[in-house]
Amino acid sequence: MKLFRPLLAIFLLIVVFVAVWLWWSTPSKVDMANYAPADSLVYVEFNNLEDVAQAIQHSEVWQATAGITKTKPATQNQFLRTAARAGIAPLPAVLFARAQLALVVVGLNTTEENETLKVRPEVAIIAETHTSRWRTKPAAVEAVKQLANFAYGASMCAERSADAEYIECSVAGGERKIVGAVDGTLVVVGNSDNAVRTCLDVRRGTRPSIYTDTELLKVRASLASEKALGFGYISPANSAKLFSWAAPLLMGKAPGDQELEQLLAVSAGKVLRGVAWTANPSDHGIEDRFLFSLEPGVVSRLQPAFETAERDQDFWKLVPEGFESLTIYRNKAPATAWSSLDSAVAFKLDALPAVLFGSLLRSSLSVYGISNPKEALATLSPPLLTLKPSPSTEGSILVARVSDEARLRRSLTEEVFKGTQGEILEGLTAKVDPEKEFAAVFADGYVLLGKSENMRAGLLALQQKAADIKDLQHSAQESSAPIVTYANDEARLNNFILTLLKLQGRRLSSEEAANLQNTLRSADLSSTETRLNAFGIERTTHSAFGQFSTFVSLLQPDGASR
Repeated sequence: MKLFRPLLAIFLLIVVFVAVWLWWSTPSKVDMANYAPADSLVYVEFNNLEDVAQAIQHSEVWQATAGITKTKPATQNQFLRTAARAGIAPLPAVLFARAQLALVVVGLNTTEENETLKVRPEVAIIAETHTSRWRTKPAAVEAVKQLANFAYGASMCAERSADAEYIECSVAGGERKIVGAVDGTLVVVGNSDNAVRTCLDVRRGTRPSIYTDTELLKVRASLASEKALGFGYISPANSAKLFSWAAPLLMGKAPGDQELEQLLAVSAGKVLRGVAWTANPSDHGIEDRFLFSLEPGVVSRLQPAFETAERDQDFWKLVPEGFESLTIYRNKAPATAWSSLDSAVAFKLDALPAVLFGSLLRSSLSVYGISNPKEALATLSPPLLTLKPSPSTEGSILVARVSDEARLRRSLTEEVFKGTQGEILEGLTAKVDPEKEFAAVFADGYVLLGKSENMRAGLLALQQKAADIKDLQHSAQESSAPIVTYANDEARLNNFILTLLKLQGRRLSSEEAANLQNTLRSADLSSTETRLNAFGIERTTHSAFGQFSTFVSLLQPDGASR
């Protein structure tokens, strides 16, 4: 007994010492906004990589494909996870458990190749490793080399020491490169010197950080809970800037007209108040929530566009099996909804910008052969559908119940369908003339409108088989959202899984790849609900991997060209 007591005391002392040491060695979280440039076009942060991995690996799709990909779930052993956070584990496990990440877009470069506009964002990944430089540097160097070889193929890499430890990998004779910098516990990896240098300047206090943006702090506090897997933010000024860059494309013009873009940016700044994103785990995968904040006066004028009508489920007979995407607009009165959009924009803008924004609104319907939205929408009843029939089609078609067929026919023939530009057909078995640009098909009280090539694909798919939509119909019936979108995520899911495997140096056999595709083909469609709240427009998406699959796609060899 006399020997037992000293041993027990020593054991308890060791336990207390280990507990205190683990607590002391476990790093405190930092605010990654302190490392991101204040003028970042896009800012995204991930504060717990383990939670992200757990959420993805608990999704139904990941578990269904685990036998094919032979992936192992992340460890659930709390002791091992605690040890890794304390730094007493293999380096990859330590970095995975301790690191916080941020992704920033600091600029956009555009080039034209063969009449195709290619966009190359300047992107940097900022990692606070909470791990000493001597341990971090070898892992960072190896990661940059692997990333360069994956993205560009065989690359030449060189290391150098200056104000930080640098590694640069590039392709011989090309401009593309990946630059990494290790500065203490911080690692910055970017696709340009400017992207890396900008982040290092913020780290050293010679450049302001996005933490100085009070709107970011306010939005993050209201939207991002402790369980959030990720948070993203675009400032009001950059929301307007990105809109002004993209808007000319909708008008059929190439970016580069500085006067037009300046006018659009100033005008959009009077309407937009920024964009925020959060990701959270859900029952079947990931829930992404986007909030597009708008000026209060704009929100109030948008109310009529989000008033819903009684449910009409008869339209499902016009939805083909294997469709790529489907959006259901349940606006109570389509023409009134359109007028409210026009009114919301004109409320904040002067005459010339209002005309430009009106042109942008009209361009969203001109792709279906509608040049006079107010007249055409007055002849239609809810719901309205936009449908992309198959993955191979470039665009979508518009489907709606017709309340005044004679008036709609007259409206079409007086505008876009006048002469040889378009044709009006009867029945789902109609043959579409490929020489015509547009086609309108009237069938069983509905009209289908769109480009001829998209219409041919839609009619062909419907003639083969209508969708088996019992589960989908039930889901749509349960949703109270004014706008609901369903999308086939097969290609994105497949790309996400294959990219992760390639980054690990693994490739599936042809048989495994075929099995993976067959498994993903039966996966549930992603769903998005769009609503209007007191602050603006909110979009909530439920899918297997959420926006994390989009971020991973940036690592693809052609990701910089999209």
